[in-house]
Amino acid sequence: RKFMRAESTEFRHIDQLVRRLALSRFGLRLALRHNSRRVLELEPAAEEAQLAARVAAVCGEEFMANAVALDESRMGMRLWGWVALPSFARAQADLQYLYVNGRVVRDKLLGHALRRAYADVLHSTRYPAFVLFLELDPAMVDVNVHPQKSEVRFRQSAQVHDFLFGCVHQLLRRIRPEPELHHRVELNVPPDRKSTRLNSSHIT
Repeated sequence: RKFMRAESTEFRHIDQLVRRLALSRFGLRLALRHNSRRVLELEPAAEEAQLAARVAAVCGEEFMANAVALDESRMGMRLWGWVALPSFARAQADLQYLYVNGRVVRDKLLGHALRRAYADVLHSTRYPAFVLFLELDPAMVDVNVHPQKSEVRFRQSAQVHDFLFGCVHQLLRRIRPEPELHHRVELNVPPDRKSTRLNSSHIT
């Protein structure tokens, strides 16, 4: 117990853990209470609207209001989720959720790919926000790199890096700012592609 920090700090760690779990397992019902106060209560999500509602509950309504859905598949890999617009950049990296086959990771390779994708549209002192799920053959990923399983190693790291960078970079290139509203942007794609259907059955 002597290594534990203040109650608020320890609870913040618990809250972050529950939120990461909530985004990795949409089918679970989760509730978090602290000192008899309801902090988070989430119902199982399966349909597109339910998935979006859960992300909004975890990351905030403002995140979803400034996020664009992404769903790309090629070379045996799939990247899906939500990418926040550059205008929603943060002062700290507090809204970055990245999963590989359902496991939350903090990977230098993937982090570099995302920073490069945002490099042309984001100031170096700001951080992008995203909830992204990368899916690929488990045999192509070594998860026994870190004792906490928070880091991974890819057999074809360059291919994974370029796939992630390409998907996000191409999405951001389709975003055009409106001259009269500097803090609002719109996605310049056909109407039938503005809504990308995401299916929780792809989470492994």
